[in-house]
Amino acid sequence: MRALRRLGIGAKLVVATVFVLLVAGVPVERLAARDMEAALLAEHSPRAAVDAAVWRSRRAMLIGMGAVIVVAISVGAATTFFITRPIRRLTRFALAMSEGDLSTRAPLRGSGELRQLARALNHLTSELSRSIADVRTERDLLAGILDGMSEGVLVLDRDGRIVLANRALRAMAPLGDDALGRSVIEAIRNARLTEAIQLAGKRDEPVDVEVELGRTLPRRLLVRVSRRKSPAGLGPDARGLDHDGASAEPGLIAVFHDVTDLRRLETIRTDFVANVSHELRTPVTAISTAAETLQLGALQDPDEAAEFVDVIDRHAKRLRHLVDDLLDLSKIEAKNFRLALAELDIAPAIEHVTHLLGEAARRRRVTVTVDAAALPPARCDRRALEQVLMNLLDNAIKYAGEGAHVTVKARSLDQQVTIAVADDGPGIPPHHLGRIFERFYRVDAGRSRDLGGTGLGLAIVKHLVELMNGSIEVESAIGRGTQFTVRLARAA
Repeated sequence: MRALRRLGIGAKLVVATVFVLLVAGVPVERLAARDMEAALLAEHSPRAAVDAAVWRSRRAMLIGMGAVIVVAISVGAATTFFITRPIRRLTRFALAMSEGDLSTRAPLRGSGELRQLARALNHLTSELSRSIADVRTERDLLAGILDGMSEGVLVLDRDGRIVLANRALRAMAPLGDDALGRSVIEAIRNARLTEAIQLAGKRDEPVDVEVELGRTLPRRLLVRVSRRKSPAGLGPDARGLDHDGASAEPGLIAVFHDVTDLRRLETIRTDFVANVSHELRTPVTAISTAAETLQLGALQDPDEAAEFVDVIDRHAKRLRHLVDDLLDLSKIEAKNFRLALAELDIAPAIEHVTHLLGEAARRRRVTVTVDAAALPPARCDRRALEQVLMNLLDNAIKYAGEGAHVTVKARSLDQQVTIAVADDGPGIPPHHLGRIFERFYRVDAGRSRDLGGTGLGLAIVKHLVELMNGSIEVESAIGRGTQFTVRLARAA
């Protein structure tokens, strides 16, 4: 039976024809032989003659049946060959189509049902080719969109395994090439993210969580985890269960927004507001207190009145300097501080600033020495350069201490003009040097406020030097003083 099942249509037809002929021929031959034998016996023929006649009859019938079978087999084989040949062609075409070759077409030969079947297969192939092309186009479009997104996208299947992670997410999180197929806790190793994913799998609403990923340069990421929508028509019922009673949810999708810079800016803004409020509080309180004292009767005493007026004047100047520095810094950081870079002789600018600060140096008995002879011009902005020198030299005079020495040296070296402002004061502790150019950062906050500093001077200096395409660095040692070095490009 198994061998018969493996036979094709034509072979089965031939076997059936032979079987029918054999089944029909054997009874016919027996009946004919029985009738001949009865007829011969009725005529009182000898038994031997009867047997010979029966044998001749049987042999003739068997030969005839054999000839009929041979003819039947030949006709059946020829018929089945012409019937099954187009079927075999369609079978080969169907096999090629199932293996992915959609460029071939079924031959439109013959007539009737086979021709209609070939036409239907060709139509199916064309539709399948178009559908695959549309799917590939959509896949490429989706891949391009995902790779072009600044947000990270993570797609999970129903078992919590990663099935997709776009390029932005791989840059945000430490995902390796073997992340696909692994769970989130194995690939990313973040407990808060894992808890959010587990919670989102139990809720209909999205889950928002902020996590920190990365070790060397950690990034703050705002993550929204939500369920993926089931395709329409795929679910047997609205409860999200398949026919076996198991969950038919397709999985989860997590979108990662990098908020590192936003959080840093929020911290800077908060610190800036706090620092400005703190800086304004002291002079405003001093002015208010002095004014109240004058109103309460100090105006009647000339000596006390002069003292409190001096307090008001000093703190008013401090407020003006603070406001001026804040405005300058805001303009610089907003790119609204325009510079006119040109060839400029450094020596006259140094002499001008030194002259302006000469009185302050004499009051503190600080000796200022200038060494800026025979210098080539530098490419810079005069107003910005004078402001840089003013801040550096003013700080040196203030913080070096009474009786100190301050030196301003200018040199030309390797297509650059360097200006070094050095003092022999107490110096700056090493752990402060990395933050010395931050806004409102002070090495000694109490002493700086007493001397009228705003905490913005060095921040303004750094911005101005960078706007002139230069650089600034600081060197200091406890007990041996501090040196700020400005490097500017030499004019061509």
